[in-house]
Amino acid sequence: MEKIKQLSIPSNARIIVTSDIHGEIDLLKSLLKKVNFNEHDHLIINGDLCEKGSNSKEVIRYVMELTKSNPQVHVTEGNCEALIEELMNENPKLINYLCARKHSVFNEWLAEQNYTVHEDASIQQVKEIIISNYAEEIKWLTALPTAIELDQYIVVHAGLEKLNNWQETERETALTIPSFLEKEHLSDKYVIVGHWPVVNYAVDLPCHNPIIDHKKKVISIDGGNVIKSDGQLNAFIIERLEGEDRFTHTYVDYLPIRKVREDFMADPEMVGTISYPNFEVTPMEKRQHFTLCKYENYNHIIYVKNEYLYKNDAGIDMVSGGISCSQLSVNKGDTVSVFDATCSGYTLVKKDGVVGWIASDILE
Repeated sequence: MEKIKQLSIPSNARIIVTSDIHGEIDLLKSLLKKVNFNEHDHLIINGDLCEKGSNSKEVIRYVMELTKSNPQVHVTEGNCEALIEELMNENPKLINYLCARKHSVFNEWLAEQNYTVHEDASIQQVKEIIISNYAEEIKWLTALPTAIELDQYIVVHAGLEKLNNWQETERETALTIPSFLEKEHLSDKYVIVGHWPVVNYAVDLPCHNPIIDHKKKVISIDGGNVIKSDGQLNAFIIERLEGEDRFTHTYVDYLPIRKVREDFMADPEMVGTISYPNFEVTPMEKRQHFTLCKYENYNHIIYVKNEYLYKNDAGIDMVSGGISCSQLSVNKGDTVSVFDATCSGYTLVKKDGVVGWIASDILE
């Protein structure tokens, strides 16, 4: 890894870390407003500003302006920013990617120039249009560091190799290694990563909030924004205090808010989640609203909402995507975010980053 930025942040400062914005400019602005980001704070954006979401070009422009006007804003590259290299190297496979992916910063830039990519498009022509009109953005993106090192933290998009000298980690690994929380590193510092949605680690209650593993010294913060339909954009907040830093977090999402009008106690047997990429189950007993299933990947018995079960083309019983199989306890007066209100009897909601089912008739 060649591009490593050394950063010194004084004690008594506040560090705000976010990642995986994926082109959602409104969420980014809402998050910064929610945390009351100001000139005394240090902001680190840990990769994947662009791709997959609705407005990558505006996220890049906005963050570029932030870094110009505020020296306390720092950005690392993610695997999505690394796509710039595919363009610069004139990789013809990029044309197929752009044809398949409507939401790409390249497609947004080309649309501004009244050009639409098609299967027979020339990668050389696409490159010429983009670098002729967006040279400043290209230069800024390609110069982003792969990692930022502080006195107690390493901020890198996906993770590190298990090496005595973590700086010898291959750049591709640093940007793309999956499920880093399940792996190990040899640094004596906390490694803060995005890239892999934290809900993928869930076995019991599905939760999108940052995960801190003090033993492994790994902090995973990707809330699944855009990648997960019920995901969120997280802010992991480090308050530098005398003696020991304090960790907190908050998040924003697009889900509508509803109020709870009476208490609901979750069935303690209804705990579990279907996690990417394992969606195969064995139905055992169908009930009015949920089907008791064996979850093949973890050998767990879980309750799947009937509307989410289907058979694939091979006749195998599947669940349609990652979904909560848990109920949530809520109290009268609580507010929850509503994810799915279309199923019989129960509504899928999120409370404090945790996703589960509650009875539909308790919502105002």
